[in-house]
Amino acid sequence: MGRDSDAKARPPRRGVGFGGEKVPVEEEDKVDSEEIGRRLVYFAAERTLMAWVRVSLGLMALGFVIDRFGLVLRLTLPGVGAKLHPKAFSFWAGTVLVMAGAVMAAVATARYLHFALAYHREGSTRPRHGILLGVFFSAIVALCGAVIAVYLLIATD
Repeated sequence: MGRDSDAKARPPRRGVGFGGEKVPVEEEDKVDSEEIGRRLVYFAAERTLMAWVRVSLGLMALGFVIDRFGLVLRLTLPGVGAKLHPKAFSFWAGTVLVMAGAVMAAVATARYLHFALAYHREGSTRPRHGILLGVFFSAIVALCGAVIAVYLLIATD
């Protein structure tokens, strides 16, 4: 008695009935393993883009800190600061790192966009947020890096 009442209370699992018989699975419930694989590849590419953006942000931040370190040296050590060339090594090293970070973000954006467009031409797997969201934010990072590099070039004596 307990077994029959338990069987009636629980809904059958999809694909297999209570007695082992096959239960038809609706077409919309079927998930193709190839489609899952395509989604995983796409999300891996998106994670790679974000990793490159993190590295470029780190380079730009380090470059800005190095550039401003030369300014701090000139202000805190007047005797040493007067001897330094107005565009000291810290200025050039910092500015180059900021420019390298901006270029890295721009190249990562272009490579990801190229991959995503080619990948979507092959199949119909599209994320719900669209392919341009990652491109948009990484392009903003590249643009901000370029603006910071220009600022460093103009603002430093």
